[in-house]
Amino acid sequence: MTSADSISLKANSARSSSQTQRRAVAASMVGTIIEVFDFVIYGYAAALVFGNLFFPDFSPVAGTLASFATFAAGFISRPLGGIVFAHFGDRIGRKKTLQVSLLLMGGATVLIGALPTYAQVGLAAPVLLVLLRLLQGFAAGGELGGAVLVVLEHTPKHRRATRGAFVFAGGAIGGMLASVVFLLASLFMSPESFEAWGWRLPFLLSIVVIVVGYYVRLKLEETPEFTDVAEKDSTVRIPLVEVLRHHKRVVLLVAGATLANTGVGFLLLTFTVSYLTSSLGMAQSTGLFISFVTNSILVIAYLVSGRLADRFGRRRIILVGFSICSVWAFPFYLLLDTQVMGLVLLAVGVMSVGMGAYGGVVGTFFAELFPPRIRYSGFSIAYQLATVLGGGISPLVASAIVAGLGGASWGVALYAAALAVFGILCTLGLREAEAPDGGDHAARAAEAQETIGITMTR
Repeated sequence: MTSADSISLKANSARSSSQTQRRAVAASMVGTIIEVFDFVIYGYAAALVFGNLFFPDFSPVAGTLASFATFAAGFISRPLGGIVFAHFGDRIGRKKTLQVSLLLMGGATVLIGALPTYAQVGLAAPVLLVLLRLLQGFAAGGELGGAVLVVLEHTPKHRRATRGAFVFAGGAIGGMLASVVFLLASLFMSPESFEAWGWRLPFLLSIVVIVVGYYVRLKLEETPEFTDVAEKDSTVRIPLVEVLRHHKRVVLLVAGATLANTGVGFLLLTFTVSYLTSSLGMAQSTGLFISFVTNSILVIAYLVSGRLADRFGRRRIILVGFSICSVWAFPFYLLLDTQVMGLVLLAVGVMSVGMGAYGGVVGTFFAELFPPRIRYSGFSIAYQLATVLGGGISPLVASAIVAGLGGASWGVALYAAALAVFGILCTLGLREAEAPDGGDHAARAAEAQETIGITMTR
């Protein structure tokens, strides 16, 4: 083989590495699009129609609370899903677990769209709804951790936050799609038709995205860092035990910051729609439009925050985001209460910037705190356990607060501000990770590509 042939082969290998990195971003992003699309359409349906369809004997307020309770059920099963999927992700690899999580999550969503209502089968309807919601949450528990790791472990350290932000931007895109689907359904259907069958369409149509996502993940390569762990026979027999034995403090702090992250996030993304429509009496289409605007801003904020985090540090950007949310919590609800569209958009715009500042970076920041051999387990356990107490119950708690205060919003504002301050305190207890155990394989590949480029230009 000639020198030129050798350089050509190395160049192809380097380009392949770059292509693999882009494919990893795409595979992870499409998964979070589906995950958030599935969860958000459930949240919208819970806020808009599930009270009447599955809990018809309840009062409107009690029906909404019961619907949000089923929404919370999906979060209850997330920690178990996180433990199970993370165990196998740290034992047999990230790729296979992500394929399974996608199929389970998508299958549960499609079946929810085909469920009979209380009027058709009685008590069996809410029971089946809860069971499918539990399955949906179980699968989602393994999704985010795997998606974050696939991007992180395929990417050089100095670009990880930038590319990792695409995972969370995918979630915001999923929220946008959910808003558009429900908005179109509510605009072009009568309220009676929407409640009778229109709400089912978003759940059933998600099968299209699931097929595309599964195909992309079939083409995905295993991450270099896990491959290195497997080749060195360094996998841990029970990753959960090692995480809790040697990384307990990090797990607790990550869980605390995640509780704040998901709590504020679901107040903004899910409860706001319910508050605007149920408490303030605004049109459903208006609430959905505002949700679309919120997610649109989040996409931009996530991507900008990722780039800034690679330049100025993950921790610093996260602290800025939580600070914005804590300061803006009371103005946020005061502006919502005016019901003036311009002021409402200002409220969600500023809160979205704050949420986007920390939300686009937390995945990379948290995952880098754990070594590759237990990274899936460490990240997923901390993140998903806290999601139960954060995102899972925050809409339920907020609805109860508003009902208890006779419709006043100051209690929810105090709740949101407290969550954000708690996030600041937990983040202050964490430190930026150094180069992760096992080395930075993606960085070495990028350096090789740069070296090859220099050699070929000489």
